[in-house]
Amino acid sequence: MKIIPIFIGAMLSVTSLLAKEKSTQTISAELKKATVYFGYGAELNHTAKATLPIGAQELVVSNLATQLDVNTIQVGCSENVVIMSYRFATKTETKLILQSLLIPKMQDTLKHLQVIYNNIENDLQNNDDIINRTTRLIEANLANNPKKEISSAELIRLVDYYTAKIQSLKIVAFTLQQKKNDINESIAGTSGRVNELQRMDQLNAVTSTTGQIILQLLTKESTTTPINISYFTRNAGWIPAYDVKVKTLENTIKLGYKATVTQTTGLDWDDVKISLSTGNPNQGNVVPILSSWYLNMYVPVLYEKMKTLKRAQVPKMQAIESTASGYTMKDIDILDDAKNVSIYTSESESMLYKNFEIDLPYSIPADGKAYNVDIKDEQMNAYFNAFGIPKLDRDAFVIADINDWEKYDLLPGEANIIMDNTYIGKSYIDPNSTFDTLRLPLGRDKRVALKRTLVKEQTKSKIKGDNKIETFTYEIVMRNNKKQAIELVVKDQYPLSKVNEVEVNLDESTSAEINNETGELKWKIKLQPGESKKLRFSYSVKYPKDKIIQNLR
Repeated sequence: MKIIPIFIGAMLSVTSLLAKEKSTQTISAELKKATVYFGYGAELNHTAKATLPIGAQELVVSNLATQLDVNTIQVGCSENVVIMSYRFATKTETKLILQSLLIPKMQDTLKHLQVIYNNIENDLQNNDDIINRTTRLIEANLANNPKKEISSAELIRLVDYYTAKIQSLKIVAFTLQQKKNDINESIAGTSGRVNELQRMDQLNAVTSTTGQIILQLLTKESTTTPINISYFTRNAGWIPAYDVKVKTLENTIKLGYKATVTQTTGLDWDDVKISLSTGNPNQGNVVPILSSWYLNMYVPVLYEKMKTLKRAQVPKMQAIESTASGYTMKDIDILDDAKNVSIYTSESESMLYKNFEIDLPYSIPADGKAYNVDIKDEQMNAYFNAFGIPKLDRDAFVIADINDWEKYDLLPGEANIIMDNTYIGKSYIDPNSTFDTLRLPLGRDKRVALKRTLVKEQTKSKIKGDNKIETFTYEIVMRNNKKQAIELVVKDQYPLSKVNEVEVNLDESTSAEINNETGELKWKIKLQPGESKKLRFSYSVKYPKDKIIQNLR
């Protein structure tokens, strides 16, 4: 029985608050933090402070993004403030500038410039008068001295004095003329601008659009409350980029981990703390379900299209298993100095993703352009390998094999290769691999020479019964032009046959590792500085003499 009066009293109290006239207040929110997700998507966090009177009221919080997911908006405030409802809206403001209002000010400027111009003109005229009078005085003295009342020495000194005086006056005249020209240019520019404004004499509109959240609040007492707003937007994101810095003489490698951030949220990010997350909320979180697998008859056109689609989906480069021994193995030294962004970056890890928290303010306009944000520098353990396929390319390639790459939390992205402080090209890091070693191509090593030639004297063809037998012999020459020894991995191949009538035999392989399923030959060669070595391999192909075989060599 006691509950009913208490309930009725509470309802009357709320009703009396709602019955008061609503007030509307507008405040501006400040963007404090942006959590940017890998690929695209970002969570923006704003804060504001509002002083609220007692009763029901409307609070408009502006300076929010215009492109956001309304369903993800979260609003928080003090416990003594009740949020009854909220909605999102955009507001476009137009600022009008009357061009003719500028004309009086510019006309005043013209008057001031004209006064300066007239003063300079007077100074120039006075200066010219003095020069003329001085010149006439010298001429009069020379003309009126036939009886040499003034000695030649005195006359020379007098002429020198007046000549110096004239020279000084001419310098002053030159300086005044320069000032006159400058003022004249200013007068012409200002006068032209006034004429242009007088022709236009119209309203120019400057528009800006901002996001707003309109809150319906209820307070039992006057209070000052913080307002916290967060939401998700798809109009932002980041992708990784890397700088791989290699010192060839030291055999060291340093990985610079960067992010390329873009955003078109409709709100410029000014001095905002940024957190880069490896998570991606846009990916589906529904567990896949296996459907029944039905076999169909082979349709050539359809299956050809499926093969083309599959090839298009193959990534640029994958981490591959490496068994090659390297040039040398060396732990990378600690970073040269602490003057990098790593000291401002902290990492937090959850069950599904990792966040890079950067304790530095960044400004990223909402213009859709790419802005680079440094994350950290990593010291890495790597094997440096020399690798070559002279059948396809006469250059050797330097490859870094990284064994413990999982701990660096790498994501797929392009890498700039910088060798000995010189940019040599791009590579691609793709850590989506189940292998223990991540292979990173670093570029061409011009100091390792490779050459593959056909040995003509041991390449022959003969007829045996109904068959023709062709033998091919190749020689591979390698030379190390470096100052240190290297271990070089060389690959080549011999052909395979899928036709019973065509028989292929590998006759010579010079102790190569042979993969009979793929026809691949692999050699591991150690070369001392300046040393050259040769390899040979030979294969023969037997086939009916009335047939023609393509790609025999």
